[in-house]
Amino acid sequence: MNGTSTVTDVRIIVEGLQDVVRICEALDSSFLGNDYSASITSIIPTTDVATAKNAASGADVVIIATDTDESGSQLGSQIEMALDGICGIAEKIHLPNGQNIEFTDSSIIKDALEKALVRAGLKSLRMFTDRANVNEEVIESENICDEIVLEHCLDKSSESDCNEDLLLDINNLELDNKKYMAHIDELEKKVNEIMIDSYGRYDIREVWESLFDADMPDTEEMALAASRLAGDVFVSGNFIFAQSLKSVETFLDEFKEMFL
Repeated sequence: MNGTSTVTDVRIIVEGLQDVVRICEALDSSFLGNDYSASITSIIPTTDVATAKNAASGADVVIIATDTDESGSQLGSQIEMALDGICGIAEKIHLPNGQNIEFTDSSIIKDALEKALVRAGLKSLRMFTDRANVNEEVIESENICDEIVLEHCLDKSSESDCNEDLLLDINNLELDNKKYMAHIDELEKKVNEIMIDSYGRYDIREVWESLFDADMPDTEEMALAASRLAGDVFVSGNFIFAQSLKSVETFLDEFKEMFL
């Protein structure tokens, strides 16, 4: 995929050595480096949460590929919680309930791995958007307080020194905010390119209005719901990405029934 030279450090956690073999077979038919700018740096077989934490430390993305039976799902959830703050983003693969990685077709695993990377990209995008919004609020607060602090400085006969300190702080905040916004733009392009290559793109409002006689909810709520409810539907901006219009309609039906 064009547009960025950044390579994402991706590590995969599985339960056993046979799962490593199956993951490698799935990766043989995938083009993560070219299509997703991702490098699988390690595949870690472990059922020990502490070992998983150590192996995941510093990774950009950790994909948790445990079995989907009761014990595997429980282990995956424990690892996901333990990785909070240890790595950039932790994302579990979505397979049908009860599936065992060792006996799952490699094409299904390949598809699940690629979708997990897409979801990780969307999570990263939301994280940077939230940080940028916070940064904008800080800048606004600084601007509001500027006059108050300046008046105090004038009373103390130190207008020049105070102005220099304030301008330096504000400029630093504005530079940080521009960096966040540039990173967000880069992530949006990256995610959208992945989506365009893999899925159809549907206008949320058009599909919603064709189905329901009700006001359309906030798209951020839809994006969060999609990451929780659907493994094959993703929301970014004003669009829903899916492999078919039927998948979009099914997701919107479930969303409306559960949240509205």
